[in-house]
Amino acid sequence: MINKHPLPLVSLIVLLCLTGCSFKGGYNPSYLPNQPLPLNVAGKGLVVISVDEERRSFSEKPTSFTGSATTLTLPLGEISKQIALKVFGAAFSEGVDFRNEAGDTKGYRVVVKPRVANLSYAYNQLKNLGFALTPHTTVELEIRAVAPDGREILTKTYQSGLVDGDTYVVSGQPHEKVNKLIHLTIFKLMSDAAKELKSSMEADAVAGVAPTAPVLGLRT
Repeated sequence: MINKHPLPLVSLIVLLCLTGCSFKGGYNPSYLPNQPLPLNVAGKGLVVISVDEERRSFSEKPTSFTGSATTLTLPLGEISKQIALKVFGAAFSEGVDFRNEAGDTKGYRVVVKPRVANLSYAYNQLKNLGFALTPHTTVELEIRAVAPDGREILTKTYQSGLVDGDTYVVSGQPHEKVNKLIHLTIFKLMSDAAKELKSSMEADAVAGVAPTAPVLGLRT
């Protein structure tokens, strides 16, 4: 018998593909642009992520009804670390080093401490009238950057808002569609932070060498 209503059938297939499964993903450098933006910041930076944060795992269900019986597990700390090293490594002329604790920061231009504070994802089926899926994600990234002497250079939370991934009909690896989108979203937020950090460092340098205005009316 010929099915005269293909959309509900496809919708059913998609739902079956996203029902009652646990998915695991990992860091995948192929999900990222080959060349982050080189910002030509002189010197070397230091990226610091605590041991607990580096080992942090994300394991959550989507916020959508579609796929609500599934769970996605990602090594979020490792993903964040690798993206930070890629983005900030390209920003500094001498690259960056990585540590779990800052320790002696002499010789570094700045110490960068990134952290993904919040992450959620969803599969949007209604947007495509049940015929296909569009993965969504929302990421909140905290960045704290300090000079070697401890001065605050930049402290800011970057919010992605709702980000759409590529729409697809059926995939044998729907979790990797989400994983790729999360990679790209974190990469975008880190890139925004790197550009703002460069501006903040330039402003800090100008303030540091600004001549002291003479105090008039005083005699030595």
